[in-house]
Amino acid sequence: MAKKNSSPGQVLIIVLLFFLIVLVVAGALLGFVFQNVRGTRLGLSGEQAMQLAEAGVDRAIWQLNETAGAYAGETGTVLGAGVFDVAVATLSGSLKEITATGYIPSKAAPQSTRQVKVRVSISTSSASFNYGVQVGEGGLVMNNNARINGSVYSNGVIDGGSGARITGTAYSAGAGGRIFDRVQIDGSAYAHQMDTNITVGGSAYGYSMDEVTIGGNAKMYSISDCTIGGNASFTINPSCTIGGSQTSPYAGEPDPSPLPLPITDQQITDWKDTAAAGGTITGNYVLDNGAQGTLGPKKITGDLILSNNAKLTLTGPLWVVGNIDISNGAIVALHANYGDTSEVLVSDDTIDISNVAVFQKAGPDSYIMMVTTSTSGSAFTAANNADALIAYAPYGTVQVANNAILREVTGWRVTLSNNAVVTYESGLADITFTGGPGASWAVVRGTLRRTD
Repeated sequence: MAKKNSSPGQVLIIVLLFFLIVLVVAGALLGFVFQNVRGTRLGLSGEQAMQLAEAGVDRAIWQLNETAGAYAGETGTVLGAGVFDVAVATLSGSLKEITATGYIPSKAAPQSTRQVKVRVSISTSSASFNYGVQVGEGGLVMNNNARINGSVYSNGVIDGGSGARITGTAYSAGAGGRIFDRVQIDGSAYAHQMDTNITVGGSAYGYSMDEVTIGGNAKMYSISDCTIGGNASFTINPSCTIGGSQTSPYAGEPDPSPLPLPITDQQITDWKDTAAAGGTITGNYVLDNGAQGTLGPKKITGDLILSNNAKLTLTGPLWVVGNIDISNGAIVALHANYGDTSEVLVSDDTIDISNVAVFQKAGPDSYIMMVTTSTSGSAFTAANNADALIAYAPYGTVQVANNAILREVTGWRVTLSNNAVVTYESGLADITFTGGPGASWAVVRGTLRRTD
């Protein structure tokens, strides 16, 4: 009879080995399952944290538009399954960077954190000042030694004085256009009539001239008592000296057409609306005796008064229902964040700048423009070294006096008193202002990025 080789002990060992293998495999499978579950949970919480960060960006843009750009951020805002933080950094007057961070489930003990950055910009309004002085039908008056370093376009007359000088080109528009009385024009001159001791370095174009010295050419119907260095075209010439060739008869040149002033009423209204969106100050706003303040956007129902070395830093447009009075070393400055963006102060009443008032830029091509809608004969008065300023009075008279130096002047009528100077800068041909029609903060395409 054969002898058996197996035993109950051997079977037990085989069974135990089998169960051990099963346990190892099951443990590995469970570990894999748990790892996948954990990964899925982390992926979900990460996605939730990213959604929170993006929600923070959306809220920041909404708040910037609701507060006219005054929103600076927030911390610990609860939303859904987590919280988010928002920080807003100002890069310039029209550019900000938003940093938004989302935490799941809490900032104190986060399972997932996501952070994004994006830049947002505000739509800007622009204006083009192509002349050092632009004047409406009221015309331009230049008294003794007044000077415009740039060109002039007037829808009325240009009346000079002893030593008065325009270094660029001068236009006096319409059939009533006239340049007269001792003004020196370094460039060319365009007017229906020129007379009474006028000197033109370039050429002269119009209908008639009398007592004029022209360095270049002249094209007129009638010329009298004049000296022309270049060629002349005319029909009537009783007594002119002509250095070049002569063409006759000649009907004269067409009169320059009147130009609209560069800023519309609607644009002024939009600037007022932007200012009012930042809140209202009831009554007067006064800084005196070295006091400092930061303001904007804001509406002031009374007067704005700055005097005696006080300093006002602008962070947005201002709308002043009353008068603006800046005097005795007071400073109006653009915040450094403006860069090359400019700002506007609008007054419904008169503006008076005097006694070494100072206007400080933020960048080479940034300016402070003060606008008055007053119809007064002294709607805008600037005297005694007011610098880096654009004066704008579409319905009233701008008076520049006593060594005041402005960068551009536009008014229905403009009067430059003795020694007043307007010095035009090339950047004024295309300047941008914060706000304007439909102004709103929006994402700059291509700047959204994850930074965690």
